[in-house]
Amino acid sequence: MRAPRPPRGFTLVELLVSTAIGTVVLAGIGLVFVSQAWQYQAHASRRAAQSSVRQALGFVERHVRNAGYGVDPDRAILAYDSFDAASNARGDGYPDGLTVHARDLYFRRRATEVGSDYLRFDRELQRPLRKGEILLVLCPGAIRYAYVTVGETAPTQATSVRLDTTPVPVDSPAGAPGALFREQDMLGEACFHDTEPPVVVRVERASFYVAAFDDDGDPATPGTTPYLMLHRGVDINGDGNIDGSDAAPIAVGIEQFQVAYILNTLGNTPPPLVGVDDAVPWGESWHTATPEQERPRLEDAYASPRRLGSHPANIRQVRLTLVARSTKADAQRPGDDVLTPGAVGTEGPALPSGTASWRQLENLGTTPASAFDPRGGGFSRAVMRGSIAPKNLLMRSQFIPIHLGGG
Repeated sequence: MRAPRPPRGFTLVELLVSTAIGTVVLAGIGLVFVSQAWQYQAHASRRAAQSSVRQALGFVERHVRNAGYGVDPDRAILAYDSFDAASNARGDGYPDGLTVHARDLYFRRRATEVGSDYLRFDRELQRPLRKGEILLVLCPGAIRYAYVTVGETAPTQATSVRLDTTPVPVDSPAGAPGALFREQDMLGEACFHDTEPPVVVRVERASFYVAAFDDDGDPATPGTTPYLMLHRGVDINGDGNIDGSDAAPIAVGIEQFQVAYILNTLGNTPPPLVGVDDAVPWGESWHTATPEQERPRLEDAYASPRRLGSHPANIRQVRLTLVARSTKADAQRPGDDVLTPGAVGTEGPALPSGTASWRQLENLGTTPASAFDPRGGGFSRAVMRGSIAPKNLLMRSQFIPIHLGGG
């Protein structure tokens, strides 16, 4: 009978081999985990960019669709082709700006007294009228009317408001309403002082533009995160000034905001497209660039030659293109390019021979400002386009609200 062998441990070679195998397995598990985490972060960045651009486009669409309600078509829409928010001026290679106006559905008052620089109401205010807010004063029958701007904030329960008679400010989407809403000189006409008092309604102003801010608190990297901003043209913070500090951020990561306009046409004539190959006149100058005899008027027939010119009252469709980027860059990838022709995701399927391609970012050009360059940088990007028909621009007469009161 063979004697049993005494038990023995692992040899050094066996320990080294098992350790090596275990290290390889753990390294593989770690690499898989890191890869999955990176993929999750990349997808999360794309989802965040897509969500931000959808939110931004939907918000702007609602305002553009309502543009011109109860407001003359010749001042319902203002265009700012390439707006540098940091310098509050026009610049090359910047996102566009857009301002729309529409009547407030809730504010209605009778003006028991109309002065050259003030209005007195028949009832107390239920909410403040802030400096910069636009009022439309309508004579009985709405045949004559005047747009005026509030000059001093009127608090709740006030029964009068001061009008702005200071020099007209520089036209800007980040500033106060301009000359189109400073018609207080018209308030001396007889119809504003008749036995039947005029009606006062409020006009909402919504300006959209892109500005960059420093989110990380590092003074060495100012203006690194772009936002879509909303400016109401009023003194929100109560400092007595109407400037960029009164704007509110709408969506984070909005890097580009490009606008084009399809104008009115008749028959089989191709509709003019403004804002792609040509520069749109700046803000209110678009309204004054058209000769007086050629500007459309409310009473003009839809087939009138004045309704076929390059005037903002003749806009039949507003075309918006927005680009949102991820809030953080990924050093492991170059980043999306949504500007360069031929880059992945920019051109789509090949177009038929002889067809002019639609440039993804309209008239941005090839050298955008560095803070808003939709190329590289390790950022994921999402592009969304929309075309909105502001039907209220077809309005042909002013009107007085049926029910007075509110606001």
